[in-house]
Amino acid sequence: MQYEKVNVGVIAKFDVDGGLKPLQIVWIDGQKFQIDRVKFIERAPSKTGGLLTRRYTVIVEGFEKQLYYEEKLERWFVERKIK
Repeated sequence: MQYEKVNVGVIAKFDVDGGLKPLQIVWIDGQKFQIDRVKFIERAPSKTGGLLTRRYTVIVEGFEKQLYYEEKLERWFVERKIK
């Protein structure tokens, strides 16, 4: 299965210790999705290849999703299956 990278906006907060917590995903059409919970954070490559990223496993509307942060480029993305 192949995936494509889709850059998204993210509303996030930094805590006093410098931790980064995503709160909402802003899709390319402007629609916002509330992140109910961050389950796990790890350093991992995405399925689309490229740089090592910080992968956030999040719960959005009851579904588990993967959200990636490219620290070097300071941008967020998700992966979408190519049909």
